[in-house]
Amino acid sequence: MKVCIVTFGCKVNQYDSEAVLEMLTEEGYIKVNTIFEADIVIFNSCAVTAESVKKLKKSLNSVRKNNKNAIVVLMGCVPQAFPEFRDSFKNVDIFIGNSNKNKIGEMLKNFIEQRKRIVCVEPFGSVSENFFVSKFSDRTRAFLKIEDGCNRFCSYCIIPYARGKIRSKPINEIISEVYTLAKNGYKEITFVGINLSSYGIDIGTNLDEILKMVALVPGIERIRLGSLEPDLVTEEFLIKLSENPKFCPQFHLSLQSGSNKILKSMHRLYTKEDYINITKKIAMLFKNSTITTDLIVGFPGESEEDFNDSIEMIKKIGFLKVHVFPYSARSGTLAAGMPNQIPKNVKLLRVKKAIAEAERQKGIILNNFIGKRLSVLYENTKQGKWYEGYTSNYSQSS
Repeated sequence: MKVCIVTFGCKVNQYDSEAVLEMLTEEGYIKVNTIFEADIVIFNSCAVTAESVKKLKKSLNSVRKNNKNAIVVLMGCVPQAFPEFRDSFKNVDIFIGNSNKNKIGEMLKNFIEQRKRIVCVEPFGSVSENFFVSKFSDRTRAFLKIEDGCNRFCSYCIIPYARGKIRSKPINEIISEVYTLAKNGYKEITFVGINLSSYGIDIGTNLDEILKMVALVPGIERIRLGSLEPDLVTEEFLIKLSENPKFCPQFHLSLQSGSNKILKSMHRLYTKEDYINITKKIAMLFKNSTITTDLIVGFPGESEEDFNDSIEMIKKIGFLKVHVFPYSARSGTLAAGMPNQIPKNVKLLRVKKAIAEAERQKGIILNNFIGKRLSVLYENTKQGKWYEGYTSNYSQSS
């Protein structure tokens, strides 16, 4: 049978989708690229914002309209965080959470045999799901999920409910996967996780330890890190990274707000001054380094002064890229019940302003690299004349 996976959300979800697809192809399923030719359509969902759920519903309706006979699977963060949604997703044949996605082959077999709807959302265990990816679709860089779950419970975030507590992938499994990826031609590995900075706290190791080991794998020329929590990026950790010759000096440090008042309300464990000090240490230790980040605007109680603090942080830090999101209330989180919710039109206006300033700063950062020679890992070619790829600091080149 032909299977297609549609992925919403973060790089962790992208990794999970590749792992599920590889697992199914090993069981005899054939991968196809569109929902229209598939016998089975799997949606790997994102629950971070209401908008992502809205897009999911639209895509599900499109499948039912254009491929009526397909078996439709909804897996991932939406079922896990909101199991009660099973009744509002009646057009789904298999409804499974993150805790059960490694059993998707078994569930497909049962549904094909019995044609009875399956709903399965269970609590998380204490270990990783033992996923393995040997090859990524249409990519020259590989993602490797080494950690899942989060223990932090920021006041706006549904992810601890969707992903469970921290679970780290054992070192021997990571190294085995890296060797396989290197053998298949991948030169750059990006480590990702829900709370990547906390890798190893449950199994007695740490992020630096695994990075040193991966740097020794033949064929791997670059190591990159996904999103890091600012309060866990210590000077000691940065010094160790600077000593790793294969580490890419691009740091994704989640800011979320430039206002100390809002950071406290969000239950973030740092101040804007802490954040600034970290970026200064990075600039001192890493040549040609860049910073990327996430920013939430319109959080409950965010005044114009608070928002302007965020704009000032964009200017002060000089981010290469800022992912700007309007605050989205998620049922079950503390922030959803906070007073002084910001009107939608105000949030959208602030998003527009923040993106405009972020783009201006991006231009300044890129102009600073004009005339410099940097290595590029090429990913795409256009008519055999132009090549596109990324430098180690994640500035795009062609």
